Amino acid sequence: MTKRFAVLGSPIAHSKSPAIHLAAYRVLGTDWEYGRAEVTEGGLRKFIEELDSDWDGFSVTMPLKEEAAKFADILDEPSTLTAATNTLYRNEEGVWVGLNTDIFGIVQSLIEAKIAPPKRVLILGSGATATSAMAAVKEFSPKAEVRVWARNATSRKALISFGKSIGLRVASSGNLKRASVAADLTISTLPAGVMDESARTLAKSRFWSPKGALLDVAYNPWPSALGSLWSSKGRIVVSGLEMLIWQGVAQIRVFFHGSPTRELPNEIAVVEAMRLATEN
Repeated sequence: MTKRFAVLGSPIAHSKSPAIHLAAYRVLGTDWEYGRAEVTEGGLRKFIEELDSDWDGFSVTMPLKEEAAKFADILDEPSTLTAATNTLYRNEEGVWVGLNTDIFGIVQSLIEAKIAPPKRVLILGSGATATSAMAAVKEFSPKAEVRVWARNATSRKALISFGKSIGLRVASSGNLKRASVAADLTISTLPAGVMDESARTLAKSRFWSPKGALLDVAYNPWPSALGSLWSSKGRIVVSGLEMLIWQGVAQIRVFFHGSPTRELPNEIAVVEAMRLATEN
C-alpha cells in the first residue's frame, strides 16, 4: 500500500531527507512517496490541516520543531521532555503522534564514530536541536559537565535550566576559544554558515587547538567551516549527515512498524543505502 511522507521546514531545498528516505524505501521494497515542502515559522498547523487526508507522516526540521510538538495529539517521552518534535505520523486511529528522534540520531552518530563518553561537552546554540543535544548528552554521558555558547540570552538561559532539570551540571560560556580547548566533545547545533566567522577567528589563533571531537549538525555545505577547522587539528569530526541518517532510521522504523526502537528488516543494508544517497 502506498504511503505519503514529506519533510517540512524552511529553508528546505537543501534537505537530503528525500534522498535518504527514498533509498531506504527501495531497500524495504515499498512504493512509498517522500517529498519536501517549504513551511515557514508559524505555518505548520495550517499547512497540514489544508492537506488531503491521505498523508501518513512528516519529518519536521527548523524552525518547526516546537510547533510540531504543540500540533501532535500524542507525544512520545523525548518530545515531552524537550518540547520539540521532529517526526509526525498518523496512527491507525488517525491520531497525530509526535516523536523526537533527534536524540537517538545524535547518540547513535557518536557511537558509530566510536567517541568515548566525554567528561566535558560544549554545545553551540540554544534552539530546539540544542535542547535535543542536551538530552542526548544526558543519555550518552550522564556525568558530563556541559557549557553552552549561544548569543541569544533568553534561549541560552532556558537551555541551561533544562540541562540542570535533567540532572546535568551546566553553565554558560562566553569564551568560545577557551571552552573549545577544554571540551572533550563540541556539538554545534547552529544552521549552516552561522559559525563560519567564528571558525575563521579561531583559525587565526596561533596556539589554539580543540581538545576533542566535533559533531556539527549542519551538513550543507560539507565540510562546514568548523568541520574543516577541527579536521585540520587532527580531531574527529562527525558530519550532521550521520545524525540525519540515524534520526531518519528511527523515523522510518516509526513509519514502518509504529515504533522507533524496533529494527527494520535488513537494517544494515537500509543504512548503507541511506549513506550512499547522501553522496549524490
